[in-house]
Amino acid sequence: MTLDRTQQPPITSFGALHMPQPCIVQLPNGIELYIIDKGDQEVCRFDILFQGGRYAATVPAIADIAGPMIRKGIAGMDSDAIAEHFDFYGGWIQTGTTQHYSVLSLFSLNRNLHKILPVVTEMITCPTLPQKAFDVLQQQRIQQLNINRQKVSFLAAEKLNQLIYGSSHPYARVISAEDLQQITPDDIRAYHQRYYLNTSIRIILSGRITDEVMSLVNEHMGSLPNNSALLITPPPIAPEDTHTAIIDKPDSLQSGIRIGKPTIGCKHPDYPLLTMLNLVLGGYFGSRLMTNIREEKGYTYGISSHIVSMRQGAYFTIVTEAGTEYTRPLIDEVRNEIAQLCCSPIPDDELETARNYLQGRRARALDSPFSMSDYFVSSLIADTPFNHFNNEDQIIRNATAQDLLRVAQAHLSPNNLYYAIAGDKSKMGID
Repeated sequence: MTLDRTQQPPITSFGALHMPQPCIVQLPNGIELYIIDKGDQEVCRFDILFQGGRYAATVPAIADIAGPMIRKGIAGMDSDAIAEHFDFYGGWIQTGTTQHYSVLSLFSLNRNLHKILPVVTEMITCPTLPQKAFDVLQQQRIQQLNINRQKVSFLAAEKLNQLIYGSSHPYARVISAEDLQQITPDDIRAYHQRYYLNTSIRIILSGRITDEVMSLVNEHMGSLPNNSALLITPPPIAPEDTHTAIIDKPDSLQSGIRIGKPTIGCKHPDYPLLTMLNLVLGGYFGSRLMTNIREEKGYTYGISSHIVSMRQGAYFTIVTEAGTEYTRPLIDEVRNEIAQLCCSPIPDDELETARNYLQGRRARALDSPFSMSDYFVSSLIADTPFNHFNNEDQIIRNATAQDLLRVAQAHLSPNNLYYAIAGDKSKMGID
């Protein structure tokens, strides 16, 4: 068969996307283990979730520092020796922190898992937390914070969180260099003891899962301390009465602009439709905001919109930086684009483009057992059921322009938006 390269291939819609469900077992210590046994390569991945995170820490940065610190030393091995050990046996490890979890991810060749897993277990249960490594991490965080505080984008994002959640809410806490300076290794030890060794743990295991892998998991992960889930009473979300906040940075050439409002979270039945609306508005390069504000008006190099769904409240936000003199007209155009979505149905061709793009992006979660693991980690963090992906798929495939118009009017109105802007106030054209 000869391929005619002068003819564009036909564009077809995505079929149904189905996320396979993990097998759930319980280890001897009560840890829930979610197994994704897929793939042909003899490799596996562990994602270990410790309940706690920035939300539970007295200073959010304590949680951020504790993750990398547990990798800095165990009895008989400093950080260099640990790194060499992992390199030699083809393993890789990373740590991360969210508002409600600390996460440790491990990748290993199956044949070397018996050499790597004992080290990981000791890192979790009895890290040495050396003073020298702590001092370096602390200074790195302070320097990075000082750099960020010179960026209008950082200042605007920080302020929008305060406007939407209220300045006293844990999601909106502002960290100062002084806060970081006052953290001590004893704070890290206390956090590790409370939120690594005395809270609930869940593990996602993905890849080629053999009987030998499962035996090692039961031996090492089954011996980790595991306790009941934390019961944290959340403070109320109390948005600020002020809807516009300007952080004055005299002589700044750009304005950092964050626009947003509280909205529905990922458990709401309209959420999949809202994600489609967000895509049309500012969720990809062909979106309305990019076409209007970047391509046609030239106000900015880039602009995007997002739905941020947290365990306690969600918000819609628009993110951009622009030349200071374009601040006012850019905001006007953003409001116009949102209003247009609330007034007129999306044309069929634009809707299909957005639907196919969204489904293509979602399909990447099915590429490999490790991408599936990414999805299930996100599900546990967001506290959504594992079949959420499949339920969303049906809604997205069947969504109509009228469905999206209804959701836009209900959840995306330009009324009551919050504006956080950092830059040279004298040149913004905003009172």
